[in-house]
Amino acid sequence: MQRSERYPKPKDLPLLYDLPDPFTFFDGSRGENLEDWDRRRQEIKELYQFYMYGYYPDTSEEEVDYKVNENTVSIRIRKGNRETTFNARFSLPEEKNFNPPYPVIVVIGFIGEHIPYITSKGYSVVIFDPYQVAKDDFTHQGAFYEIYPYSKDVRKSAGVLMAWGWGASKVMDIICKGAFSKIDPYKSVITGFSRFGKAAILAGAFDERFLIVNPHASGAGGTALFRYASPSSEPFSNLQSPSEAHWFNDIFREFDDVNRLPFDQHLLLALCAPRGLIITGGYADLWTDPEGTWRAFLEAKKVYEFWGYAERIRFAYREGGHTICREDIDNLIDFCEFIFNKTKRGG
Repeated sequence: MQRSERYPKPKDLPLLYDLPDPFTFFDGSRGENLEDWDRRRQEIKELYQFYMYGYYPDTSEEEVDYKVNENTVSIRIRKGNRETTFNARFSLPEEKNFNPPYPVIVVIGFIGEHIPYITSKGYSVVIFDPYQVAKDDFTHQGAFYEIYPYSKDVRKSAGVLMAWGWGASKVMDIICKGAFSKIDPYKSVITGFSRFGKAAILAGAFDERFLIVNPHASGAGGTALFRYASPSSEPFSNLQSPSEAHWFNDIFREFDDVNRLPFDQHLLLALCAPRGLIITGGYADLWTDPEGTWRAFLEAKKVYEFWGYAERIRFAYREGGHTICREDIDNLIDFCEFIFNKTKRGG
């Protein structure tokens, strides 16, 4: 396996018992302004890619097109001599009730039986099957890996969560290309539930076209802190086990102590600043660590405050467990209404 000359092996990293400071660089220097934060942000992305999720590929030479058939769209991606496809489904509000173009909620996986309710609120939905993009196992098969085969070269490999995030970005590609004339690409949301919530926060962190990011019940490897995990939450060892380790890259399995991680998940949340971020879930969903997620939210909020946009990050938990309920949808749409009516992209 090739390793970066810049970063040491996990066993050689120092133990950090406190949460890594968002504004302190890997070399120990500290940023003071937005220009410094932009450089630190790029470093955080690099650290996550090298040590945990794998690398988001260079998509500059991709050719992405589509074919719409009724309420299904086939997305085709070409790069060099490689080509692949995967499908997405879309639902639109009734024009008698709402005027297009409509805001769009891009869903990784599923969103329960709530699509009719969402469209009744004036929002369109585009949902894709992540298993077409990457199988949920170690085979590294699916549309993503047909274009970007898994490699032992750390800079040419990506775990399944990053592959699913790439799938969400391909959906945004065709939205921006005008595949749906009645959808507004500048009012876009990315969401996912459970393991797909982990992919949603990753997609939002690496693709700034998503104006609102909504990881739902994502837990360990998503929005919950590693260093302050609750005793009843999913343990770090699970993420490194044969049932889940394929979500990440090979290097992530080499960590023997969470305190050697040069980041914690509050930094992943902070990568979304200053765009909208709403973290949702249930207080009784102990496996996904509501307390550790709350702490991550508070730490990430400091970065939003640094930008001057503390109102753009929200923690909206409700009673109950591991599911998607109407209250979750209402919390998301209420936040969308606030962001879309109060902010401009990039501002």
